[in-house]
Amino acid sequence: MRDATRITDYFNGSRALFIIPLYQRKYAWQQKHCSRLFEDLKRIHKDKVYSHFFGSIVSTKADEYEDDLLIIDGQQRITTLSLLILAGINAVQNGDMVKGEEDTEKIKEDYLYAIRRKLPRKIKLCPIEDDQKAYDALFTNDEKEFVKNCGITSNYLLFYNLIKVSDLTFEDLIAAIERLTIIDICLDSKDNPQLIFESLNSCGKDLEEADKVRNYLLMSLTKGEQEDYYHQYWSKIEKLTDGEPTMFIRDYLTIKNGVISNIEELYFDFKSFDVETKMNRKDLLADMLKYAEYYRQIIKGETGDKRIDRKLKQISNIGTTVHLPFLLSFFDYANEKELGQEEVYKVLDIVENYWARRIICGYPANAMQKLFSMLHSDIMRIYKRHEERNVPVTVPYSELMTYILLHKQGTSTFPSNREVSEEFETRQIYRIPSNYRYFLFERMENENSPEADDQIVEKMKEGRISIEHIMPQTLTPQWKHDLGENWEEIYEKYLHTFANLTLTGFNTSYSNHSFQEKKEGYIDRKGNKVNGFDDSAFCLSNYLKHCTKWTLEEIKERQKILLCNFLQLWPMITSSYQPLEKEYELVSFEDDEYELKGRTITGFRYRNERHAIGTWKEMLVQVCKLMYNENPSTMVYLATKDCYLHEVDSEGRTKVADNCYIYSSCSTNTKRTILAYLFKNCNIPASSLEFELVPLTDNIIETEE
Repeated sequence: MRDATRITDYFNGSRALFIIPLYQRKYAWQQKHCSRLFEDLKRIHKDKVYSHFFGSIVSTKADEYEDDLLIIDGQQRITTLSLLILAGINAVQNGDMVKGEEDTEKIKEDYLYAIRRKLPRKIKLCPIEDDQKAYDALFTNDEKEFVKNCGITSNYLLFYNLIKVSDLTFEDLIAAIERLTIIDICLDSKDNPQLIFESLNSCGKDLEEADKVRNYLLMSLTKGEQEDYYHQYWSKIEKLTDGEPTMFIRDYLTIKNGVISNIEELYFDFKSFDVETKMNRKDLLADMLKYAEYYRQIIKGETGDKRIDRKLKQISNIGTTVHLPFLLSFFDYANEKELGQEEVYKVLDIVENYWARRIICGYPANAMQKLFSMLHSDIMRIYKRHEERNVPVTVPYSELMTYILLHKQGTSTFPSNREVSEEFETRQIYRIPSNYRYFLFERMENENSPEADDQIVEKMKEGRISIEHIMPQTLTPQWKHDLGENWEEIYEKYLHTFANLTLTGFNTSYSNHSFQEKKEGYIDRKGNKVNGFDDSAFCLSNYLKHCTKWTLEEIKERQKILLCNFLQLWPMITSSYQPLEKEYELVSFEDDEYELKGRTITGFRYRNERHAIGTWKEMLVQVCKLMYNENPSTMVYLATKDCYLHEVDSEGRTKVADNCYIYSSCSTNTKRTILAYLFKNCNIPASSLEFELVPLTDNIIETEE
């Protein structure tokens, strides 16, 4: 086993072959990963980075008498780098890349060939059989010979296209590659490579994304800095997140980027964020630690204020974290602006109110993920606009938040009293996700009483408290008789609704006993007294104590009482905020439910820089050009996929750059779809783009292009 070494030292040599064992999977690197590697190499060249870690390679000798290596782990990286070097060599040969001072033939011999071997096939890398034909064909430098619909060929062509549009010389490219370092693990020849491979790929668990982020942050530091920063920052972050910081890092990135990362892409998104912001390690880790402290306060309800902590715990009972990016941003803002405890409580109360009403109305939770990721920035946008107009904001943060929520449309809407009342009657509470049930029943039982039992949710989870059907799930003849001739209709409509549910500690005993028995209690088969609703300490059972029967009349009456309690607990929110008179309407691209069709655009803001334009088509082309200037590699890669972006000109397309054309002859809504696709793939926050629209009162309907 050896320490970190240059990847080119590993490649260099004229005798050794790299053999991929048959038990390995086929080459599987995606084009987005290749694009990222190329961007990394450009950054290494531009910033004169001394070294860049490229992972580990595990190998063992393939033969006692030869230098050949069986690549047990690392074939993806080796194959990808070979494709890139070959693409560079062929690009120089074809006149598509400047050579510089580097000798392409020598690079070819050193890194891609085993020229000293007496073999008919002298190419250094020996992929598994299915990949080998495609790989070898690339050495012909003749696209007619290339194997189509193959990952190896696709990634080679991507690298070739990226090389063509970059300003790197071949010398620059090789110099950057030479700064890639690996951990070279060469095993004893007596080890069984099959068993080693199985051990590497089946035992233990893969690195968490947070582990990769930690390694990325610390590996670039000196040994002394690593120890210092680990203890001063990272270990504290881990403790604050109970040893599982991955989801925290995701929320942290959401705050910073305005984009919700997929977990499997978290490490790459973090790298991109770090490269773009260029924060030094100490400042970045200190910033992460600050937000980790907020994270702990929110998750655990540990702010030190009893009323706020209780509210946070109630919100946590909802069993979701989609609101965390907003609360993290708000806590930082509240701390910075020294907002009072009452204002903090109001904001938290609105969050809970929003959740409760949406649960009752059955609105999808996934719509809230995006809303909460942009809510704080939406509020800050109002402050910014007032600042630009030199008009002070006269209402608190909570009222701006309320104003924004009340103006949300579609699946993000804030349900009105009318909507809640309509849905409350028939909402199948017993069939909604259990965490939602626990949240609603705890709040409806305890309301806002300071003497309430805050352990109700835990007791429900542990089975010590159960949600009891008053009218049972299995009706006896007696129950059918008591409900009346329309018993079937009553059963279907109300069985799982709030009106027919209460809390009890005797669920297993109550079963389908008559209402009278459930109310007054009864003697079970073992001769034990079972208490009924009359003896219940739960507030939700109070109405039942006054009932002598359980029919449609009682169900509807209890329904009214519970609805009234619900609306008192979560009243309709209002805001006194009056928006500024509009010179133009500024709409964030984040607000994907805002209707753009038929609206006239006069300009847009991209990364806070204003651009005057006259049509939606002009906006699309200009934004694409700005994106291309920032990240040409990704845009070229997307053009190869022939989806919205294309490599060749054609009818309906507009040039963005050489070998990059955007489909522009489409509706405004399609233009929005195109931008959403490009932003996602280029990892650009939707908040980076805003549209300046003519106010509706003055709007002239624009003809779709």
